[in-house]
Amino acid sequence: MAEPVYAWDHRTYCDLFVEQADRLAEITQHADLAAEVPTCPGWTLGKLLKHVGIAHVWSAANVRAGAAPEAVVARSLDLGLPEDPADMPAWLAAGARRSADYLREVEPDAPAWTFGPDKNARFWSRRMLHETLVHRIDAELALGNTPGVAPGVAVDAIDELLTVLPGNLRLRPADAGPQGAGETLHVHTSGGELPGEWTITLTPDGYTWDRGHAKGDAALRGDATGVLLAMHRRVTVDEAIAGGGVEVFGDRAVLDRWLAATAL
Repeated sequence: MAEPVYAWDHRTYCDLFVEQADRLAEITQHADLAAEVPTCPGWTLGKLLKHVGIAHVWSAANVRAGAAPEAVVARSLDLGLPEDPADMPAWLAAGARRSADYLREVEPDAPAWTFGPDKNARFWSRRMLHETLVHRIDAELALGNTPGVAPGVAVDAIDELLTVLPGNLRLRPADAGPQGAGETLHVHTSGGELPGEWTITLTPDGYTWDRGHAKGDAALRGDATGVLLAMHRRVTVDEAIAGGGVEVFGDRAVLDRWLAATAL
C-alpha cells in the first residue's frame, strides 16, 4: 500500500472542508429537505445534512479523545440538532466551523483514533473535506445541479479514497472485498495542476495500490471530476463515458469488479 500523501497542510484542509460545508448549506437552504437523494438510496436531503453534521462533530470528538483504542460513540455526542428541520443547513454550517476551529488549534500530528493508516488529527481534517465534498455532490445531483469540483481537490479525493477504503472494508464480511488474482486497474486523471495516476491490484483478500504510471489490465482515464464521480459511484461508468470526460480501456470487467466490491 502507498503511504498517505497530503496535498495541503492541516489548516488548509480545515478551510477547504468549511468551504464545502458552506456550499452544501447554501444549496439546501431553500430546498425541500424531504426530497430523496438518488445516489444515497433511502436518504432524504435532511438525512444527508444530519449525517454530514454528525461526521463533523464526531471527527473533532475523536481528536479530543486522543490516542483512544476505539472510536468515540457517535450517539454519546451532544449534537445540538435544531427543533425546526428547516434550520438544518444553518446547523450544518455552524457545526462545521466549530469542528474546523477546534481542529486548527491542535497540532497535525496530535494522536487520535482513526480508521486509516495515519492516527492523527491531520487524518480528520482531510477526511472531513472529502466526506463533505462527496455528500455535497450527492445534494447537487439530487437538486439537478452539475457538481463542480476543483481539479486539485478531485485528485486528492481519489487519493484519499484509496487510502481510507481498506479501513472501511475491514468492517465488512471477509468475502466482500475485491477478490482477484493480481489483475490491475490503472487510474489516470488529466487536467488541472495536480494530475494523478494510481495502480490498483486485486488480490485474493482485497487489493493493494500505489501511485505512478503503469500499464494495467484495465484503465480508467479522464478529467479528475469525472473519474472521482465514477470511483465514488455517483455516476455509472457508462454515464461517465457518455458525458465525454472519461474513457475506459482494456478489460472492463476488472474495473466493474473493483467498483462493485468496494461499494460502501
